[in-house]
Amino acid sequence: MLIKDMTITNNRGDSIVSGRHFFIRDDFAISGLGANVNMSETTSDGAHCQSTTLSTRDVDVPFYIKKTNVEHWWIEEKRQDIYRVCNPKFNPMRIDFSTNSGDQFYVNANLSAAPLFNQGRANDNSRWVTGLLQFISSDPFIYEAASRKVDIALWESNLEFPLEVVEEGIEIGYRNPSLIVNVLNEGSESSGMSIRFLALSQVVNPKLLNVTTYEAFNLKYTMLAGDVIEVSTYKGKRSITLIRNNVKTSIFNAFDFGTSKFLQLEPGDNLLRYDATSGLDFLEVSIEFTPKRIGV
Repeated sequence: MLIKDMTITNNRGDSIVSGRHFFIRDDFAISGLGANVNMSETTSDGAHCQSTTLSTRDVDVPFYIKKTNVEHWWIEEKRQDIYRVCNPKFNPMRIDFSTNSGDQFYVNANLSAAPLFNQGRANDNSRWVTGLLQFISSDPFIYEAASRKVDIALWESNLEFPLEVVEEGIEIGYRNPSLIVNVLNEGSESSGMSIRFLALSQVVNPKLLNVTTYEAFNLKYTMLAGDVIEVSTYKGKRSITLIRNNVKTSIFNAFDFGTSKFLQLEPGDNLLRYDATSGLDFLEVSIEFTPKRIGV
């Protein structure tokens, strides 16, 4: 699939955007991710596959500067813009791009060399200057630019306008009765998630369960009215944070290590259910995650 637009942002927040002077060549595509397959010999024909891991991803970005001004100072200025942003000393970098179908993704990568500008009349003439950016991504996955949010339990508004107040009163909201929701992970790999627990009144020991695997994320904690607990189950970024009166505090020790796991969303369907020792009707739960793909 061809890449339509691209933005490269370094770790200082400086960006270069394609579409004005900086353009991506038509022969650029992100595909062909390799894999490491570990095999062992057997007493029969062939071999036994022990494990498979994805390789690092090489991302070579061929580009050109369109010469809307042929003055040497102008061309050098545009070259320096690319050098300023695409400096390997400012790794890691995020490459945001959209496909010709309009879908938006990003990869995290590191420049393995300074920008390379090609030589010769075919590469440097009155129309353009061509070059190459060479990245390597230790995280081989391609991420959807927009995360997915799913509400598992919440209060829903029941107000309609124009508003007519009847004698017996009106119901301004109602509790969504569903305790179980199917979270569809359309990515190629399991993913961590962000879990948000909100207490409308006292809630004791909130939890989230995977109905299919029987795995659970359990907290030994009593939430007060207005408390928010934000959880990250992403590998390498796991955290449990209480927000009370706009003050954030780590409560990682509230995690029930004996019975809990930091739940992951497997590719496909994931049936999740929320629960609590008490105060279940006062608990709102939502999750957010970003699907990971191996190619687009």
